[in-house]
Amino acid sequence: MAKILVIDDNAPLLDMLRLVLRAEGHEVGTAADGPAGLRLAESTRFDLALIDVDMPGLDGIAVCKSLRDNPATRNMRVLMMTGRPGLEVDVRSRCAGAAVVLSKPFLGSAVIEEIARFAGMASAHPDGGGENGHERDKKSRARRTLA
Repeated sequence: MAKILVIDDNAPLLDMLRLVLRAEGHEVGTAADGPAGLRLAESTRFDLALIDVDMPGLDGIAVCKSLRDNPATRNMRVLMMTGRPGLEVDVRSRCAGAAVVLSKPFLGSAVIEEIARFAGMASAHPDGGGENGHERDKKSRARRTLA
């Protein structure tokens, strides 16, 4: 199972995601804001992160960019969550390095499905497979678009 970091300023949602992901057998670390999430990401190796886009102070886009800029967290897969879905948020999230943007509210099963897909990719390439996870995700999306 995957080691997942969840960063969200909404405490009830953070608790729900922790419970749902742990019930699926994942190891979960949580943070209520961007700076705490970045500190946790630097001190613990996670396979992927679920990050809220809209947080006070350091928002999810800035957190995602910081993860991509840090050699220790560069290969972590990032899934963004937003209550304001739309093209602008999707483009900004993907430009920051996110692989997926999930619209809130969502069913726990939708999160589990996305995590299963990306956790499987992470376990297949524990060393990054010669290219970082972000690059592999872009190539995968391109192949799906062309198919």
